[in-house]
Amino acid sequence: MLAATMIIIAATISPYYTLILSNLPPIDNQVEDRPMYTGGGFNEFVGLNESDPHGPKLINVKHVSKSKKDGGKSVDDDFLVFEAKVEILGNIMHYREASNGWIPKANVMLFTGQHFTTSIWNDIGTMEDLASLGYRVVALELPGHGLSHVDPEQQIRVAEYIKLFIQHLDLYRPGLVVLSCDVSNSDVMEYFIRYSKTSPLLKGLIVIDAAAEQFTSQDRVLGASIESQTLFLCGGTDNDCQTSANDWARNIPNSRVHAFSNAYREFYNEDPVVFNTILKRFLEYVSARPVQA
Repeated sequence: MLAATMIIIAATISPYYTLILSNLPPIDNQVEDRPMYTGGGFNEFVGLNESDPHGPKLINVKHVSKSKKDGGKSVDDDFLVFEAKVEILGNIMHYREASNGWIPKANVMLFTGQHFTTSIWNDIGTMEDLASLGYRVVALELPGHGLSHVDPEQQIRVAEYIKLFIQHLDLYRPGLVVLSCDVSNSDVMEYFIRYSKTSPLLKGLIVIDAAAEQFTSQDRVLGASIESQTLFLCGGTDNDCQTSANDWARNIPNSRVHAFSNAYREFYNEDPVVFNTILKRFLEYVSARPVQA
């Protein structure tokens, strides 16, 4: 299936990703971890351009094939899950990506909370779930977190790194939904406050555990400039988060709040099935909406 997609995706997915797809060996109908190729360097094997000092460099790749029933017919969902790093303004940014190689319904960008790296989205099945449904999923570790490095002498706001990373991987088209958690909330909200009004392809924002101490009252007032569909997710027993989320929702026009009953924070790790289901429903709603000019 993957080989047949090349004509379709060549103009819509970054060149390095197209080359990864075109150079993968054939697969069996099972989930499998492929061994690293060492003959001429793995980057060369999958077609990454090592002569480009700023281009993405692959770290690890897994090729997944799942079979499911659709209308009584057996359908194979093939997709890739891989790790890579890319240089942004001299800083190494580490990320994971999953996609089936077709033109995506939408791009989904995932950030993490204080206690996790991007591996959490693999561990709870979010990346594979969304990739198998036709989304391109990218989980990024912000500068200074996980395996992403930052130059302490650079005085650049994290929101600008987010913007440059999105541009570098061409994540705006055909639409982008961003999810933030915990410590990444303030930087992602700043990014949306700055760019949502002028970027109609920023279709959705999901904010998890939006604690009051992460924001100022001025931040919430500026939230009125966010035009993306916005969903706040909180634990049902986290009164601070619910109060903060409702304060935000009163200022953001297209927003709503959902609380997970009998949960506090990091509920996505405690009940990933319910969390992934809510996430998929929101993405279906957002990706079906036309882009407003």
